[in-house]
Amino acid sequence: MKTMINRQTPIKIIDRHCGSGKTTAMIDGFSNDNNYLVVVPYKTEIERVIKQSTKVAFVQPNEEDNDDRTKRESLRQLLSSGCNVVTSHALHELILPIVNEGLLDNYHIIIDEVPNVASNDYSLSKRSVEEFYISNGYIDVEPKTGLIRPTLKWYDSRDEVKDTLNTKLIRSAEGGCLYLQSNSQFIKAMPRALLVTGLSTTIMTYKAEGSMLLPYLRKLELPFVVANDNELEDVSFKQKAAELITIESFMPNADFKFTHNEQIQRLKDGCYTTKVSKALNNLRSRQLKNVPIENVMITCAKYAWYTNGDKVANKPGPFAKNSNLWGANWLANITRGTNDFAHCSHLIYLHNKHPNPALTSWLGVGSKHYSDAHALTELIQWVWRSRIRKGEPITLYFASKRMRQLFEDWLGVNND
Repeated sequence: MKTMINRQTPIKIIDRHCGSGKTTAMIDGFSNDNNYLVVVPYKTEIERVIKQSTKVAFVQPNEEDNDDRTKRESLRQLLSSGCNVVTSHALHELILPIVNEGLLDNYHIIIDEVPNVASNDYSLSKRSVEEFYISNGYIDVEPKTGLIRPTLKWYDSRDEVKDTLNTKLIRSAEGGCLYLQSNSQFIKAMPRALLVTGLSTTIMTYKAEGSMLLPYLRKLELPFVVANDNELEDVSFKQKAAELITIESFMPNADFKFTHNEQIQRLKDGCYTTKVSKALNNLRSRQLKNVPIENVMITCAKYAWYTNGDKVANKPGPFAKNSNLWGANWLANITRGTNDFAHCSHLIYLHNKHPNPALTSWLGVGSKHYSDAHALTELIQWVWRSRIRKGEPITLYFASKRMRQLFEDWLGVNND
């Protein structure tokens, strides 16, 4: 296995406002003198890089182009051949073996939009983790960071213990993506290997201080520099946004928190879900009466909008049912880096965003200031999926008084 050496060049974070042309500038800056691995959020952005990069040819991994029928082997072969590659954030679990082979040593890595740096998707009791995973010798845990490494024992007996030990966890651990927090929370994070390999790493985003990227880099003790827009450009951006956005409240008198936890925990509360869907119906029949449904963008808990949270099945969940808004564009509130909804003119934000407590504890950023900065960063990214990125007016409906206040304070307006 290759010995990991920390590259001395700091990670460069380009912090420029939404719609400022970061991706276009990236494409224009490609040179045939260099090799690139470009990581983007969505398939449409992969296609955009391939189509618009006329000076430098790019390819994407395809499981159909190799005998193993895997994206990992496809990516390995493309990098071995010196190809310029564009792929999605889903590559995280694929990258560690490729880094260990040295295949990225001569590449410049560019990550377009801060990805979902960390997620807390699985937890067990401390006793279960200690008895089943640690004491039985299936994982080793790095004391300082909590990084989990699967042991040879788990590899050798993975089929025998798959009914007890989560097979998804071993895949994440194999990729250098898995951490243990408080001996109970399994946290999946961007692999350190992706950040320290290659000739350089550049990450493009906006309002990085509210993302989980900077705390994560600090946790890993990785050097970075942030290149911000100048202050005048940022002020101009907000002034123009204030002119284009009409802000309204949605259910202003409802005693609901609209946090993710409240939405999930009260899905079986018929009175709660009926009030929300009825309010949506009223919004549709009045303010949105003449707005084509395909121009409406909405976010809430996925399980509230789709039955069982299954977007593929495409059946209305408790909020959508009887709302008369089924057919609107539902986007997760963490959506970023896509132009697919740049036609949307009316936005409904049914969230009161707070970062996951397990993640903030792990990263050491549990303050109210960080929580507000995080909420605002996610909100701005979501809003700028709409047609405002084209300089066209939008109307934004808030369910949460807190989220409206954060947004208005940032814009420097008060629409009450």
